[in-house]
This record gives sequence, C-alpha cells and structure tokens, in this order.
Amino acid sequence: MEDSPSPAADPALPATPEARAAYLKEAQTKRDLAGLTRLFEAELLAHPAFEEATAPYFAQSRPHVARLYANAKAGAYLKGPLLLKQAGARFVEIREAAAHDLWEIQQKKLFDLQCRWRAEHLTLPGVRHTQEFRQWEKYIEYCPWLPPLTADEVALYEAYLRSDAYVPGRNWSWQNYDAFRRTAESGGDDTDDDAGDADKDDRYAADERRAYRTLPAWYAYHNAATGTDLLLTLPDVRGEKEAYYLGLTEADKAEKLAAQRARGDMAASLPWHPLISHHDDYTPYFRQFEDPAELPRLLRWYQADRDDSRRRHGYLFEATTWLERALENQASPWPIAAHADWRQALIAAGMRAWGHQLADVLAEVWQEQEQNRALGLPVTGPKLYGTRPPFAELDWTEEESYQPKFILRGRELAGEPRDFNF
Repeated sequence: MEDSPSPAADPALPATPEARAAYLKEAQTKRDLAGLTRLFEAELLAHPAFEEATAPYFAQSRPHVARLYANAKAGAYLKGPLLLKQAGARFVEIREAAAHDLWEIQQKKLFDLQCRWRAEHLTLPGVRHTQEFRQWEKYIEYCPWLPPLTADEVALYEAYLRSDAYVPGRNWSWQNYDAFRRTAESGGDDTDDDAGDADKDDRYAADERRAYRTLPAWYAYHNAATGTDLLLTLPDVRGEKEAYYLGLTEADKAEKLAAQRARGDMAASLPWHPLISHHDDYTPYFRQFEDPAELPRLLRWYQADRDDSRRRHGYLFEATTWLERALENQASPWPIAAHADWRQALIAAGMRAWGHQLADVLAEVWQEQEQNRALGLPVTGPKLYGTRPPFAELDWTEEESYQPKFILRGRELAGEPRDFNF
C-alpha cells in the first residue's frame, strides 16, 4: 500500500507549529469540519505509532480507521469548547437561580411582619401605610429592618425545594395581602375573572391567574412547618382604618361626579373605555371599526393568532419548557409519576428535578453570599421582572401613589390631620 502524504507534503496543510496553530484557530472559527478532518487524518497517517498499531489488522482498513479517527477528533475540536462553555453556563445558571430564590425567604419574613403590623402588634421603622409593603416587595434586598438569613431558614427552604410542594418560576405578588386574605376567606374559590366555559388551555391560563391570588407555595410550606399560618387570620386593624378613609374619599368623588352630571358636564365624569382594563378579546372592536368586506379574513387571522398564543403559553409550552430543562440539566435518571394528563406529568417531573438541583447548591450559594456581604462585595439580588427605578431615586412621599393620597384626603374629609398617625 502506498504511504499517504504527511501534512507537510500537502500544500493546503500547515508545515510548521505556528502555521498549525493558526490553521486550527481559523478552522474552529469557521466551523470547518472537513478542513480539520483532513489535517488530523494526515497527521495520524504520518504518526510513527499508527502503522505499528494497525499492523495486526487488514491493511486496507488503515485509511478508513484514520478517517473515522480524524472525523471524531475534528468533531471534538468544533463542538467540545462550545459544549463545555454551555455546561459552565448551566452551572452558573443553577447557582444564580438558587441565589435569586433565597430572597423568597426574606419575602416570607416581610409578609409575616406585614400581618403583625396590620394587626397593630408591632411597629416598623418608617412604615406609614400598607402600600409601603408592596414597595419593599420590589426592593426587598434594600429593606433595612429585615434580619439576615440563618442556617435554619436556609435548611428549611432547601427541604421545600426537595418537596412536592415546590413551585418554581412564578412572578408572585409577594406582599399582596388583600388578595391572599380574600382567597383564604373564600376557601380558595376566588374566580371573579375566570371564564366558565373556556377550553383546556384557557382554563390553564385561569389557573395561572388564580395562582397569583393564593399564597405562594413557599409561604404555605413555611406556614405548615412553623405554625405561622394563623398570622393571616389576625385582625386587619390597619387595613380597616385605611379602608374607612378611602371610603370617605370615594364617597366624596361620587358626590362631585353626580353634581357634574347634574350640571350637564358629562365629559369630566365619563368612565374609562372598557378596552383599557379588558383587552383579552378584540373581536367586538374589530366588528365595530373594520370594513365589513375585510372583516371575515381579519377575524380568521386574529383567531389563528389567539389560538397560537394559547398553545405557546398553555400546558404545551410549560411541559416542553420543563422537559427541555430536565433533559439538559438532569444527568441522572428521574422518576415521573402517573397522571391522566401527560403534560402535567412532565411539568411536575421537570419541576421536581429542577428543585433538587437548586437544593444541591443552595447552602453553598448562601455561604458565598454571606462571605461577599462580610467583605463588602456585591451579592445576587432577587429575580427581577420588568424594570424598576434605582432604589436611591425612589420617592417615598405619600403623594406617589393612588392609595396613600386618597387616605390623606379621607383624613381631611373627616376633619383630622393630614398624616398617617391613626
């Protein structure tokens, strides 16, 4: 068999170490599998040990072995660095997610304080009205009077991550006391905006909306473990006082609107257009404003778009998301429970797998965070949804939002001082 040429004998291949390094870099950049395979094949055929290693085998197998070997090596050169980078990114992703989720512990501590503050069992520095808890919810990492995490709290949260109660990835309204209490008092049947005859994916969306009005899963788990579930049953003394002043303001507004209508000044007393708050279905507005000749086609297209949106954001979307995450990050086998709906089974299995992965790194991440705080280094904050102004630029005055402003107006109407000392 005629010997194959060495790399140096092929003018297209590099002849020096410097040229070889440049050739490899360019081939990797251009994702040139054929070029890398050609180089590695020529180098293997020229390697002194290769002929000796293949001598016991049929001679004509030698070039085939060289080609298979070179192709595998070229694939490793092209895909290996990227895959290792992706593995590193997944490692960071899990640790960052664990750092984000640690803030759920602080949200629960803040909510428990809110329940006690509303019952007037305690005072909190600088807190004047209930809406400030919604503000601290968005800036929980800056709250100055929340005690730091303890090892016991982190251990309890780790147990939650490993439990069937764990629910990941929800943008909870962590301090939404009114919704949580209303849902608890109604026995969980808070269905004021749910469609009665919706299809399965619509019902899934309704379930999602309802979930944000119930206690976060971590709150419920913490309550069961610590016996703090009675906090939500404490009297809402402060909330009732605020409601009284808000009621005075609303009654005053209604009286003024009635006087405007009596004078014939209807424009100033007209309500907002319903589309502002109810924009789930534009069909009636299309029927009202569009050319009748174009309307049938537009409605078909719009319905197709709505159906696709429900499909992408319903069960199938979430099931696919958790399946992909589990397959990418879960190296070991993972059980999946029987379920009448395979999509729900996938979602549950994926969530459990993800929770255990977070639990595996949680204590270590917390210790790193504590070390960073001690050294004055930055720590990973809570997961953000949307944008928020910098904390230093916040205006904490009572005029900044609707409810505090109306409470103060109610105080005036009651002939009382314009402050929150009630």
